[in-house]
Amino acid sequence: MNAALKSQSSTQISPPDQTNESSSKTQSIRHKVMLYVLLLICSFAVFLFGANYTDLFPTNGNTAYAASVTTVFLITALIFKRSEKYSKYWQITYAFFVASAVNLVSDLFAGYNTKFVQFFGMVTGANKTNAIGKLYDTLLVVIPILVLTLLSGANLRSLFLAKGNLNYKWGFGIGSLVLVNYFTSVLIFFGTGYELSKLGSVIVWGVVFAFCNSMLEELWVRGLFLKKLSPLIGVAGTVVLSSIWFGAMHFLSVAYLPAFAIPIFVINTFTMGLACSILMLKTDSIWGAYLIHAAADLFLFIATLAVH
Repeated sequence: MNAALKSQSSTQISPPDQTNESSSKTQSIRHKVMLYVLLLICSFAVFLFGANYTDLFPTNGNTAYAASVTTVFLITALIFKRSEKYSKYWQITYAFFVASAVNLVSDLFAGYNTKFVQFFGMVTGANKTNAIGKLYDTLLVVIPILVLTLLSGANLRSLFLAKGNLNYKWGFGIGSLVLVNYFTSVLIFFGTGYELSKLGSVIVWGVVFAFCNSMLEELWVRGLFLKKLSPLIGVAGTVVLSSIWFGAMHFLSVAYLPAFAIPIFVINTFTMGLACSILMLKTDSIWGAYLIHAAADLFLFIATLAVH
C-alpha cells in the first residue's frame, strides 16, 4: 500500500530538470521575440523614417535625424564589440550604422544630383535624366557600404559580392530566366504604347535604371544584413524580417502611387523580398537576386516611369 502511494506521489511531481528545461525554453522564446521586435524597430528607423526620397515623415531627408541615428548605431556597435556579453551583436549593429550612414551621405550630397546629370551632358530627356540620376543615387549607397565594410575588417563576401557556392549557377539561371520573362512581358503589354523610334532608347535607359536600382537596394537592404542576422534569429527569421522592412520601405511609394495601389505594392515587394532573400542565402551570392530585382525594375520603368 505504502509503495503504491509513493509511486503515485512521484508521478505527480515534475522532475527539477524538466521544470528547468521548460523555463529555459520560455526564456529563449521571449528573448528571440524581444530581439526580433528590436531589430524591426532599428530597421524602421533606417529604412522607413530615415529614407530621403520622400517627405512622408518629418524625419525623411532630415540630416540631423540621420546623423543622430548613425551616431547612436556606431557608438552602440563599438560598445558591443568590446563587451564579452554582447559581442555577438556588434556586427548587426554595425550593419545598421552603415545603412544609416547611407542615409546621411545621401542627405548631404543629394543636391548634387543635377550637376552629376549635367556632367554627362544630359540636361534634356526625362528617361535619360531618371536613369543617370539613379546611377548617382546608387553611387551614394554603394560606395559608403563598400568603404565602411572594408574598414570594419570584413570582406566583400560578407556582402554576398562573390561568385557564391555550388548553387550559384541556379541563381544566375533563375535570375536570367526571370529577367527575360519580365522583359518580354512588358514589351508585349506596354511596348505598343511607344513609337518604334523611341522604344529602343526607352529600353536602353530602362536597363541602366533597373540595374542601378537593383544593386542599390539588394546591397543596402539584403547584402549588408543577411549574414549578420541569420546567426541571431535563424534563416527563416532573417528571410521574413528583411522582407518586412523591404516591403515597409516601399510603403513610401505613397509619394508617387495612387492610394489604392500602396498595399498591393507592399505585398508585391514583400514577396519579392522573400524570393530574393532565399536565393541569396541559398547561393551565397547577390547576383541571382540582383537579376530578379533588375527584372522587376525594368518592367516598372517601361510600364510606368518612362516618358512615352
